[in-house]
Amino acid sequence: MQHQRFTRLQKIVADAGLDVIVLVPGANLRYLTGVSFHLSERPLLLIVPKQGNPGVIIPLLEEQKIQEHGFAGDLFVWSDAEGYHDAFGKAIQGMKLAGKRIGVEGLQMRVLEGQLLQEFALGSHIIPADEELVNLRIIKSAEEVALHRKAIEISEEALRRTLRDIKLGMTERQIAQILSQHQTELGGEQDSFAPLILIGPRSALPHGMPRDTRLERGLPLLIDYGTVYGGYVSDITRTFFVGEPSEKFEALYAAVLGANEAGRLKVRPGVAAEDVDSAAAGVLRQSAFAQYIIHRTGHGLGIDVHEHPNIVQGYKRQLEPGMVFTIEPGLYIPGEFGVRIEDNIVVTPDGGESLTSFPRELMILDL
Repeated sequence: MQHQRFTRLQKIVADAGLDVIVLVPGANLRYLTGVSFHLSERPLLLIVPKQGNPGVIIPLLEEQKIQEHGFAGDLFVWSDAEGYHDAFGKAIQGMKLAGKRIGVEGLQMRVLEGQLLQEFALGSHIIPADEELVNLRIIKSAEEVALHRKAIEISEEALRRTLRDIKLGMTERQIAQILSQHQTELGGEQDSFAPLILIGPRSALPHGMPRDTRLERGLPLLIDYGTVYGGYVSDITRTFFVGEPSEKFEALYAAVLGANEAGRLKVRPGVAAEDVDSAAAGVLRQSAFAQYIIHRTGHGLGIDVHEHPNIVQGYKRQLEPGMVFTIEPGLYIPGEFGVRIEDNIVVTPDGGESLTSFPRELMILDL
């Protein structure tokens, strides 16, 4: 599988008119090698020419890690004692990068790595290749979709268990800890992001972080969370209510639920991503709460929790089978409450499938 992914990247590099592409630790490097590294004070670069074997500039303490995953390329290893300059020189000379068109991850690469490339690859042209790299991971294989599906199964069961465990008086932080623990116990590798547990008026904060706000009757509870399984993420949001909701809250919820359904029903191959956004946002605009629309309908999922395709106006790329993304319309009334309902969708040959199955209808918590 890794060989096929390298071959696909090499075609992307050639089609973009580049000679080589250089990747830093992150989702693309993990996708190609199967190894997860993090950006640190020790520079690490994967170099993939349009033809021939790849190479990697790698710290000594990471050498065994990449060899265990069967990396079939040249290793330019450096130690803390000797520093990385010699390894950069040998890699750039050995892979003949001087005077070449070098694509980089412009949104990920640091100034350090960029300067080292310019220092050693004399006469080269450093070119951001983020748009071209989108095509490397935007279509998921059946195996990748299966990993998403398993992550979602873990998350949904964790949410069911969490709802059984929570009690009045618990804080947002306590509920977040319970949810994370359940995901881990069920086989999740780690949270795909820190759970957003928001109670009462704080549910109107789309990216609010858990605090010490306590769960009480008469308040909504918004839970946005996910896990990682086999390197692939889930990202789910459900909004609940403790006790009897007001008519205004029920109306807000109904608008978001209708938008979620409209977005999901619009998904099929050949439809532009922005048209899915239009379908969902159109329902919100026709509601009594149109002024409270503040974000897009969704974003892609994969190794990263936010990747392509974006379900937003201006994103005109047509949907294709294997694309995985969220449908997550929301409405937020500052100082009162917010509602978001988020599902994970995969495009199929004849439509779209919701990988999430947790009930979307308003659930009243009787605590």
